[in-house]
This record gives sequence, C-alpha cells and structure tokens, in this order.
Amino acid sequence: MNGWIGRCLRINLTEGRHNIEEIDPGLLEKFIGGRGLGARIFTDEVSPQVDPLSPENKLVFSSGPLVGTGAITGASCNVITKSALTGGLACAKMRGHFGAELKFAGFDLLIVEGKAEMPVIISIMDDKVKLTPALEYWGRTTVETEELFKNNLGDPWSARETYLVSIGPAGEKLLPLANLINDRFLPVGGAGIGAVMGSKNLKAIAVKGRHSLQVADGNRFMQVVTTLINKLNSAPLTQSMSQTGTAFLVGLCYQKGILPQNNFRRAPLPLRNIATDALNSAFALRSRGCFACPIACIKKADVKHSAYEGKGMAPTYLAIGSLGVNCGITDLTTIGMASMMCGEMGLDPVATGGTLATIMELVEKKVVTPEELKIDLRFGNGEAMVEALRLMATKKGYARRLGQGGLALAKEFGRPEVFMGVKGHSLSPFDPRAIQGMGLHFATCNYGPHHLFAYTFIDELLNVHQSLDPWEIGGKPLLVKEYQDTTAVMDSLGLCNWPLMGLKFNNYVPMVNSCLGTNYKADDLLFIGEKIWNLERMFNLKAGFDRTHDTLPERFIKEPVPDGPAEGQVSRIGEMLPEYYHLRGWNEQGEPRPETLQALNLEVGECQE
Repeated sequence: MNGWIGRCLRINLTEGRHNIEEIDPGLLEKFIGGRGLGARIFTDEVSPQVDPLSPENKLVFSSGPLVGTGAITGASCNVITKSALTGGLACAKMRGHFGAELKFAGFDLLIVEGKAEMPVIISIMDDKVKLTPALEYWGRTTVETEELFKNNLGDPWSARETYLVSIGPAGEKLLPLANLINDRFLPVGGAGIGAVMGSKNLKAIAVKGRHSLQVADGNRFMQVVTTLINKLNSAPLTQSMSQTGTAFLVGLCYQKGILPQNNFRRAPLPLRNIATDALNSAFALRSRGCFACPIACIKKADVKHSAYEGKGMAPTYLAIGSLGVNCGITDLTTIGMASMMCGEMGLDPVATGGTLATIMELVEKKVVTPEELKIDLRFGNGEAMVEALRLMATKKGYARRLGQGGLALAKEFGRPEVFMGVKGHSLSPFDPRAIQGMGLHFATCNYGPHHLFAYTFIDELLNVHQSLDPWEIGGKPLLVKEYQDTTAVMDSLGLCNWPLMGLKFNNYVPMVNSCLGTNYKADDLLFIGEKIWNLERMFNLKAGFDRTHDTLPERFIKEPVPDGPAEGQVSRIGEMLPEYYHLRGWNEQGEPRPETLQALNLEVGECQE
C-alpha cells in the first residue's frame, strides 16, 4: 500500500496475547488514518458510558499515512481514549519519532485493551511483540524509565533507534491530570490519558522497526516536498519558531492582552523577564526536530538549581502561560523547572497549571488558607509551586489533593466558578475575551479547551492567511469551523499543524496525492475532517455532554478584562454559538441533524450507545 501499512496490532493485556489484523480499506478511505481512523475504531469498540479507568476502556495509537514517508512534518501519532479527567474523548498528539517508528515496525495502529495483572512494558521490535515485566520501572520518572529501558537493551545502537512513550508517577497513581511523555521529554497533551494507561498497569511502550514504506509517485513526491520545505523555510514565522519555538507567541499575545495572569483575572505584568530575548538569556537552547521536520521548534535546555537539576524542554508558550504568568510567576528558570518536572512526573502542563491557578485564587480569596493546605500556594510563589508538583504526582504529603484537577478542587471548596475551564479541562493560556474565535473554539472543542485542535490565532493574531481583529466576532464561527475541520484531517494524515503559519492547506494536497496515489481536492479532505469532527461530537453527546457544556466560565462572559490592551473586552460566545451550530448543520441543542449525518456518510448510530 502507498503510505499505509494496512495492519493493526491489537494487544490484550488481560490475556497477555496479541493479534495482527488487516485494516478495512473502506475505513482508510472514509477516515484516512491517524486521529480519524483512531476515533472511528475507538467509538465503534468502546461504549460512551465506559468507566475510563476500567479494563473495558481502550487506548488506540494511530499514525497517519504520511508519517514516516518523508512528507514534510509527517510525524504525528494520535492517541485516542476516554479521558479520566473530562469523561469525554481524549486525543493526545505525539510528536517526535514514535509515530514513524511504529510504521517502520509494521503497523498503522496499535490497540491496547484489558489490564495486566502486574506492571508491564510493551516491546514492539518489528514483528516481535512481547510484554516485559516492569516492576523495576514502577515508581520511576519518565526520564528514568527511558534511560533504564535503553540501558537494559545492552546495545547502544539499538537503544538509539528505539523510541518510547511512558507514564510517570502521576499516571501510576491514576491522577486525572496525568498524560503521556514520548521520546524522553515530549508531552503529548490529552490530560487523563496517563491515568488510563496506568489503570492498565502499562508503564511504557517501546518501538523499533526496519520496514520500508512506499509512496505512489516517488519523483513527484520528492519534488513537492522540496518545494514545500523551501516555502516553509522562507516564511518569517517559521524562522521565529526555529529560533525560540512557540515561546515567540508570548510577546505577541501580551501586546493584545491575550496572555492571562493570575487565573485569567488581570492583564500581564510587564514582560521584562519572560520575553523571547529573555529565553535566550536564561537558557542555552539546543534545537531538536521531529521526524521529517525542517523547523526544529523543540528547544532543549539544562537547569541547575538548588531545587531541581535536570534536562528537558525549554519553556514553551504553553508552559510560560499556564505554569508561569497565569500563576503569577515570571521567573523563567522557575517556569523551566516546573515544565521539566511536569514531564518527568507525567503531568499535563495545561491542566496542572490551571489547577494550581485555581487553588491560588482560592487562597487569595481566603476560601482556604495556606495553613489548611500546608503549603503556601499564593500567586507568584514559584518555590511552593515546584514543591507542589513534586508531591502531587506521587500522592504524597499535603499536595496530593491537588492532583484531582482544578474543577474537583473548586467544587470541594464550594466555589466551582473559580475554575477556568470547559468540560472539566483547564483552558490553554489564551484569554477568550481578547481572542473571540479561540473562545468559541474552546467552548465547542471535542477534546476540551485546547488551542491545538483549531489554530485560529494564525489569522486572529498572526494575520497569516487573512487579517482578523481578535476582539471582533465577524466571521469567527466560520473561521472556527474551518480550522477545526482542517486540524482534524491534518491529524489524520499525520501532519503537524504548526506549518500552517507558513503554508496554506491547499499546498499540502499535491504531497498527499503523490504519496497515497489519490486524487483528492482540498475540499475532499476538509469534508473528511468535518466527518471526523461530527463523529467525535456524537460520542461525547452519548457520553453525557450537551448544549450546556458549549460555553465558557461566567468570568469571561460577565467580567470585562480589567486592564491592559484588551481592557473592557468580554467574550461574546452567546452571539457566535447559534451561527456556529448552523454552519455545522446542528440543531439548537447542538446535535447533528439526521440530514447532516447522512450528507457526511455517517450513520446515526455510528458509535455505540
């Protein structure tokens, strides 16, 4: 097959066996691969009512057909499951090399089901699949797990070619904030997925392979890829990404009042210490790229501090926003420590930062005292935050209650309105009052309020393809729908979405067709993206979500931004939502109409009841 392998590896941990299955070509045609195929199989096999931490829940790892082929930025592997944090679908986006290596091992898909009696590691070395006892790994950080596994291979060259995804202590302890870490320190998003993996006694998955992949028209494929690389490398924003990673967004979001501070209550403090230039001053940055990516936006750094010493990712925009400014912390070294500690412990930085900001506001409002918490979690106290991260992941000491998540904490203290999140998941650090389209996306996203499922800031903030005022709502419902559908299909192809800052979606179409031997037009692919979005929506509706969950916390609707560039702005989600539903072909309750499902070739009962 061209691009695809056409095979799925299914591992049942309860029975300790595995099967290799052929993938129905009809599913590949309808859902392509990656996120789309993973969501289709998961929703077909798992009930929306399943307990996320039960053996009946499954983990689907799905690489897109362009992954590993040399297609530009073709490295994305998506992980689909039911989240232990939100109770809805969860999707993690693995970057790096794990997705390509899964293809080289001979599989597009890996489905993990059941629960092992004791901790195990799944090892996939080409067609050799085995479960390795993992008692000596249990309790270790993600970094320690990867180093120990590779040392135990006894062959430095084999270790170099082996890639892992693992959980840290947070996943082992079934914390709802737990996520997965791959390729040593890359967080994959999808809060709650780490707890699902921990509930199966699955510590890690290691892959290495030597299978080759085929493309339909090699000469044409190489021509297109070369053209796209040149185009991407000449784009100004791509160069910014190459220099400092996503941290270049900090200054831009600050200038528009988008970067939140102190749990989304104030515009940021002056950025003397956390602007892009400061990042270069604080860390000796080293670049690392994902498979087939010319941008290399991953920035590595070392931290040596009395409270922490280690190596990992330099702070990204997410880390600076969620673990830094929104917690009142502007010291880059402290933010770097917090970010690296999240990686080692297997904590999702967005959900964890939102939880800490929630408790800090509760302390500030004197709902709870530092003495009651036995930790001084006030805004700006970086030392206490680092201590809390260390303790919450292991459920040790007084900080263990923090691991349940921001919404559960706010409810525990009788102040649910203090939690700044949607569908139980904390917001990514974009104030929805200052960037209206992103606010609409946060309210309607199938996977919670995460910007990586609709890059509206490319046009609302960066003005790459069109110039839109972030504070206005005109055209935003259509913008949100288009970016949601675009992201869904790019995730399914296995492509990173960040290059949309330098390329148009249409630019990818010749690469897709020359790789797969298809004759897609851009609209054909976006149609598949819309189908995937509706499929995911149907699962969440059957899991208990409805129209009332498509909203934002009242703070964003009723309390204007108090100061800064966006002073006076509120979210106008109520004005945008009806048009968004109309564009989606949904009724007033946010449910896909039968004729919409029919037009998308989705059956009403496409996912389990």
